[in-house]
Amino acid sequence: MSNTTKKYSSRAGELKETDCHTDRKTVHTITQQQGEIFLLDHANFAIQYKGNTRALLPCNLPAALQKAGKKIIFSGVIKETQPEELWGAEPFVLTKAEEK
Repeated sequence: MSNTTKKYSSRAGELKETDCHTDRKTVHTITQQQGEIFLLDHANFAIQYKGNTRALLPCNLPAALQKAGKKIIFSGVIKETQPEELWGAEPFVLTKAEEK
């Protein structure tokens, strides 16, 4: 494993940050937040949490947590988007996720 590979643990499996939005700046950090998984579109699961009007689109959500309605406790970083980009949710990298 290279020195640039970061791994995080999860009760639903190992989280990897290696290929997740490494070209984007971090704009906000979230720690120990409660959220709920929902199906954003036919192929992507997102996280909605209290107080946030925009959903998070995690690039490294473990398969075991990919179920609409699942409640989780999570931490991670929100990545920047450019004004010309159209995202259905904010790009997000999980650093911790566990089923509530």
